[in-house]
Amino acid sequence: MNSIKLLLVSVFGPFGVRDDYAEGNGMQMELLNNQITRQQGVHSPRQSYWSFPLYLLAENVSVPATVLDFPTWEEFTRELEKGYTHVGITFIVPNVLKARRMAEHIRSKHPEIKIILGGFGTMVPALETVVPHDGVCDGEGVEWLRRYFGEDPSAPIVHPAIIGPAYEYIYGAKTPTKGSILLTGVGCNNACEFCATSFKFGKEYVPFMSTGAQVFDACLKSEKELGSRGFTIIDENFLKKPQRARELLTQLEAQEKAYVFDIFSSAEVITDVGIDFLVRLGIHMIWIGVESRANTHAKLRDIDIGKLIAQLQENGISVITSGILFLDHHDQATIREDIEWIIGLGSDMTQFMNYTPFPCTALYARLAGEGRLKDIHYRFHHGAGELNWNHPYIVDPKEQANLLKEAFRRKYEVSGPGILNMAITAIRGYAKAEANRTRREAESLVWNPESLRYEKSDHAADDAFMRQRIRRLQKIALNLRPILLPALLFAPNKASRMKAWNAMRLYGKVLGSAGPGVILKGLFLVFTGFMEQVKLWFRRASGYEDIVLQPPSRRVEYRIPRLG
Repeated sequence: MNSIKLLLVSVFGPFGVRDDYAEGNGMQMELLNNQITRQQGVHSPRQSYWSFPLYLLAENVSVPATVLDFPTWEEFTRELEKGYTHVGITFIVPNVLKARRMAEHIRSKHPEIKIILGGFGTMVPALETVVPHDGVCDGEGVEWLRRYFGEDPSAPIVHPAIIGPAYEYIYGAKTPTKGSILLTGVGCNNACEFCATSFKFGKEYVPFMSTGAQVFDACLKSEKELGSRGFTIIDENFLKKPQRARELLTQLEAQEKAYVFDIFSSAEVITDVGIDFLVRLGIHMIWIGVESRANTHAKLRDIDIGKLIAQLQENGISVITSGILFLDHHDQATIREDIEWIIGLGSDMTQFMNYTPFPCTALYARLAGEGRLKDIHYRFHHGAGELNWNHPYIVDPKEQANLLKEAFRRKYEVSGPGILNMAITAIRGYAKAEANRTRREAESLVWNPESLRYEKSDHAADDAFMRQRIRRLQKIALNLRPILLPALLFAPNKASRMKAWNAMRLYGKVLGSAGPGVILKGLFLVFTGFMEQVKLWFRRASGYEDIVLQPPSRRVEYRIPRLG
């Protein structure tokens, strides 16, 4: 056991650049600019997240391990000279050629090293003929890797403190990154036909943290080591385990910790727990799959999704919706109707993605059975351009790519910059939370953790935790206030300018006049935003859609056994 030395590595860069191993468009290592605020130019927040599963794996095996994240090719090949016995490569389907180059290099230069493959890229059929390897991580990674090295697969999972994002820019200005990632579980039992996550994990949910106390302890660890008080929870449907969320709130209240969380959730679970609960828990942003107006998913049945989104925003919870384009019924008219319907829901931001059958999903099996899968390389299976299957009505690959881009552009023109929408949601939420708290105290309403509602009481008391929560809401709004000036000056149209102007007035009404600090920060963002806009003009004049940023590489050693 002591002779084993493990390297866990993501695929090499550069990213978002077309070369012999990967595509450019759609393959940036950025969630927002790549597939949520695409086409928003200078207004788009720029963030890149580390390959967080690698850190979880390294923390939970006893063998000495090193994580090498976002390496250059040179950094990767140099690292191999350090005496590793095993190399684990994580990749997604479109990056399969990068994984192959890495594996072939290991086979050629270091034949003694065992190659382990992991990530969603392992769904590629007949993977052994594409990427050389000695083992494939099938299913949940921690348990698999422990079994591989002869360790106890059922040992408690130790959650690492994971900083996220790797970098963050807004209007060209770099901002501090103090958030953290929480990996509370993988998989989903909703089993939507297209969902790779659901099918990769056998249509089951596998929790890493089963209790609210475990989630809270992970938060405390990240606050102690990284100073984090805001957390992105990576979990397909965090609220699907409502008891865990209830327990988390109990811990937050008992320890007087007003942490904030970004989560993924289906609409039916939100309606079950209620918005008051979400506000009290500290949900800052929520991602909801709305898919299509014509869909029949149980998670949306009998729910007025537009009304739900509006209620969330009124209470300070920003909403990202995700919609699917090129469903079977979409033709030139109905696809645009769906785009307009999704935009009309009024979410702060929207992800549009092509209906993409990934291997192992029910969608892939259905389309394969119908003989509708295209014979195109896996590097093109990224969902941001040409479809990898034959659509019945929209067949031109260029038209498919352009319709997706048009959807993002339309969202930007109609709703304005996503960052502006978030600022408006924040100030409205702060104002409403303060008004609601005052009203509840006057009416002797107190929080009932059993019913998840505020109820009449004969023993009304000051809600100290909610006062603390409201201060956090105020801070979020204050932090976003400087973006209002560049949002106004760089607005794409008159409607967006009016939205920014009205947001300034609302901030003034709720918080008072902007002080010198806010004004100076706003002017600084105007300057950096203008410089970024100039770069973008030159970039587009050269035929590119956007400025591509490369994430920094990162190397972390785990020398001391973490278990036992």
